[in-house]
Amino acid sequence: MAPPQSLTQGHKTYRDWDDDLRFAKTLTHKHAKSFSAGIRFFPREVRDVTYAIYAFVRLPDDIVDEQGLSDEQASAALLDWIKSWQIAYDSGTDDCHPAFRMMRYVMNRYNMPRSLVDDFFTAMLSDTRIKRYHSYAELNAYMHGSASVVGEMMALVCGATHPDAIPTARALGEAFQMTNFLRDVQADFEQRGRIYLPSDMLRRYDSSHDAIIHQVADDNWKAAIRDLVSHTRSLYKVGRSGIKHLSPGCQFGVALAADIYEAILDRIEANDYNVFKGRVHTSTAHKLMIFGKRRLALCH
Repeated sequence: MAPPQSLTQGHKTYRDWDDDLRFAKTLTHKHAKSFSAGIRFFPREVRDVTYAIYAFVRLPDDIVDEQGLSDEQASAALLDWIKSWQIAYDSGTDDCHPAFRMMRYVMNRYNMPRSLVDDFFTAMLSDTRIKRYHSYAELNAYMHGSASVVGEMMALVCGATHPDAIPTARALGEAFQMTNFLRDVQADFEQRGRIYLPSDMLRRYDSSHDAIIHQVADDNWKAAIRDLVSHTRSLYKVGRSGIKHLSPGCQFGVALAADIYEAILDRIEANDYNVFKGRVHTSTAHKLMIFGKRRLALCH
């Protein structure tokens, strides 16, 4: 069965779209509950394309983080994955992974530069090689590929035409990524040996990576995390300033996703910046409350 006409008009279609879409939706709903809450309010075409993008970026991330591979094994597996993607993209074959088929058609549909995907893969590969970030400049270079380019992909899908739409979408992608780093400090180190929080920002408050290694949430650590939370909120502010430049049908969903994700920072603050107490999350009831506030804001 062919994809919806709105998605493929003027573009080559392929017969397995519906099956591929079910695969991508299942993956998204399993791993991205906060993000999924916003996706539900996108127009159908944008929602389906967003599932495709999420599946494409999630699977290589799983190769690096979720398969219990050594860094060497993960690097080799990821390089094989990238090579398979490049063959699928260049050849146009449908005899490839469903995530490749979907992403290739999305890129063609929205004229996405291939460099966005290339930069994303570069960031994923760096996760097999880099365990510490010593400056925010280093971390920002990583986030360019891991988060900013994904924000740019979503801006293109959401109808961005204003020149400010792309940089603000990239900032929103960084805000989501920084929220992940702050929420997952303990898990990233214990499960993967990685520390994303840059040591230069911790040193401002006489803290260091040792606080993460030994799980020391003293006053210095809390002051550093407070500053990083404030910085992340500033990224959300920049990101929200560009939502008005997206197509009207996408604005509510993007704003809701930002609200729900930023609420994770509220939970970190409620725990007095002690991110070693366990992974925080927003409950279903909290998400519903955020939804109601966003609806009220829309009415006014």
